[in-house]
Amino acid sequence: MAYSVANFVSDVDRALNEQGVSMETSWSLGPKLQRLVAEGGDLTVQGEASPGSSGLAGRILHVDPDKRFRLVVARFASDEPTPVHAHHRWGLECGISGKERFTVWTRVDDGSDPDKADLQVLTDHHIERGDIGYWYDAPRNIHRQWAEGGEPSCVVILMGGEGGRESTIALDSGAVTPV
Repeated sequence: MAYSVANFVSDVDRALNEQGVSMETSWSLGPKLQRLVAEGGDLTVQGEASPGSSGLAGRILHVDPDKRFRLVVARFASDEPTPVHAHHRWGLECGISGKERFTVWTRVDDGSDPDKADLQVLTDHHIERGDIGYWYDAPRNIHRQWAEGGEPSCVVILMGGEGGRESTIALDSGAVTPV
């Protein structure tokens, strides 16, 4: 039997209800997101069309009515990194197609200056079909991604909360700009 978006949403709902939001909960959802990519059919045509934050068309697969999570398909242009940015909450993604560079930072300052962040790389790796990338709640919620290899990348992303961006951060100066 195929593992559908509805099956995945039910598993996320159950995990959040039983375990709450934690790194362990995110890690437990990673294999389920991989299963969705493997068995869920063509996710790039499911749900409703969305302009996407990268400028390339995406899809909205599910928005939790209690605003605990959102499931989307996103595409990223080749060799065009997203701004380094923070989301309000945690997230994880799984590669559908292409090759994506995915870098996550953590804030190493105390956050007392809301206009400046001191960042340190937490993880930096590539995501291809079936590979998982994670970001967590603050201070490990800062990341960027972009496709490499001349072709766009496509990923399915599970984001905590409403999924919105909180801020962008300039790597050279550490300047924080609220979104």
